[in-house]
Amino acid sequence: MVLIADDRFEQFFEPYAKNVDNFYEASYWRLCDEVIRELIRRHLHVGPGDHIVDAGGGTGRWAQWCARELGTRVTVADRARAMLDRAAESLARPEVEDVAGNVDLVHCDIENAPELADESFDGLVSIYNMLSFNTDPGRAFATMHRVLKPGKHGLVMGQGLANALASKFNRDLASAEEIRELAATSIVQWAPHVPPLRVFSAADLTELAKGAGFEVRGVFGVTALLTPGPEDFTYPYEKMSDVSRSLEDPSVFEAALEQELAVNGRPGWADRGVNLMIHVYKP
Repeated sequence: MVLIADDRFEQFFEPYAKNVDNFYEASYWRLCDEVIRELIRRHLHVGPGDHIVDAGGGTGRWAQWCARELGTRVTVADRARAMLDRAAESLARPEVEDVAGNVDLVHCDIENAPELADESFDGLVSIYNMLSFNTDPGRAFATMHRVLKPGKHGLVMGQGLANALASKFNRDLASAEEIRELAATSIVQWAPHVPPLRVFSAADLTELAKGAGFEVRGVFGVTALLTPGPEDFTYPYEKMSDVSRSLEDPSVFEAALEQELAVNGRPGWADRGVNLMIHVYKP
């Protein structure tokens, strides 16, 4: 069964592309970004001149950061034309002229991407859950394994199963039928206008990665301690969530980042994540 038909996929991403980069005005998402940046610094093991692929890289926000922060070339591979159009617009802005020449955009479906050559990348990132949109995440991992050079690393994110169940119980007060369906299928429906999305446990991601031929070097929760409020999923923000308002205090933000990084990598903490990130290595 196709998880998200092509027409619904494009219908969702056309308006989403216009607003997604503005979500990060909320301090909760800025905290998530800082956690992700540090995990990339610690675990991706790339440097100036290396070429990485950003699978599901959307508007190119992370590609620009990698090009500027790490000195890498970046290929943004995405299925959503609207997201790539937004990325092209962003790369044309004068303020990103310094990195625009190091970012390429490729329209493809990571589940079957002949546009990406075998063993052509020195690193791989997939940030904020391209994996959750896949009909067959096993095929997505197989493609990512195919295009990564031996001896190289990747960081891949998907939405967390435990957080989805907790949110449905505690925030949404979901029906017993919806809870049981989520637990049985690992597919969540967050809202009528949002496509159904896959959610993962650390064990799920580990099994998928190993099945594709990767070694697994770790699984992290992003975030494992803080939980976004419902307001953090809306834009424009008419009201800030309690957690985002708290994180406006620089001392609270610093403490939250410190503790998030402290628990990341500890056994048993990853599955608490709103999102999960798996660190893979291709022998």
